[in-house]
Order: sequence, then C-alpha cells, then structure tokens
Amino acid sequence: MRTFIYSLETLLRYRESIEERERDELHRLTYNHQIEDNIRKGAAAKLLETMHNMVALCANKSTDQELTWFHLYLKRLTREIGESDKRLAQLKSAIEAQKEVVIKASKNRKTLASMKEKKEKEFFVELGRREQKEIDDLVVTRYSKAEPGEQNSAEIQNLEGAEKRERSA
Repeated sequence: MRTFIYSLETLLRYRESIEERERDELHRLTYNHQIEDNIRKGAAAKLLETMHNMVALCANKSTDQELTWFHLYLKRLTREIGESDKRLAQLKSAIEAQKEVVIKASKNRKTLASMKEKKEKEFFVELGRREQKEIDDLVVTRYSKAEPGEQNSAEIQNLEGAEKRERSA
C-alpha cells in the first residue's frame, strides 16, 4: 500500500519554524513589557512613599538640607518613571508589530497545512477507488472462472430472469 507523501512538506516545516520563532519573539517582548511595568510600579510606589516621608518631615520642621535631598530624590524618581513610560510605549508598539508578524506567519503556515489536508483527502479517495476497482476485478474473475458443468452466478441470474419473464407472459 502506498503512503501519502506531500511534496511541500519541507516548506510547511520551514513555515512552522518561522511561526514558532515569531511567537517566541512575541513572548520575549511581552515578558520584557511585564518586567518594565513592574519596575515602573516600583518607582511609583517609592515616589509615593518618599512624598509621605517628606510631608512628615515638613510637619516636624526639619532642615532645608534634608528637604533638598528629598526633592533631588523625587526628581530622580520622576525622571525614572518618565523613562520607564517611554520604554513601555516602545515595547507596546513593538508587541503590536510582532503580533502582526505572528498573524502573517500563522496564515502562511495554515495555508500550506490546509493544502496538505486537501491533497491527503484526495490521495485517500483515490486509494479507495483503486482498492474498490481491484476488489471488483477479483469478484468478476472469480465468477467468470466457474468449473465446467457448474453455473456461475451470472448464468443463474440470467436463468432466473428468463423464468420470471416466461411466467409473466
């Protein structure tokens, strides 16, 4: 029995590897986005905590030197949050672009996969036709090779048909 061989199998495997590579890149970008988002949230929490500490120092009437240090630290945290926001925006746009690439790679792979399925169905239908033809040939040769003196099934059917016609006439 013949086996199904798809002529574009290597191309299909190549497109599958491309799709997998692009998905891995999307996962990497998404992971980096999560890390950057956690960094930003940490900086925002530090900013909020520092502001509460600064308010407490102002209530205790601390020195100008301490307040200057707090202001410098707040400026640094604000700048870090702004830079983190920029990186998050860049990562978000990179993720959107990578999603489009993954969708395109997936479509290319699915096109070849559906072509393979169609060819495979056609192959098995043709294989079924050939098997049926071989079975029909075997049946015909079996009944056509009746032993001398014996009637084969075709002759028996002809005789039964003739008897029915005689009765009806």
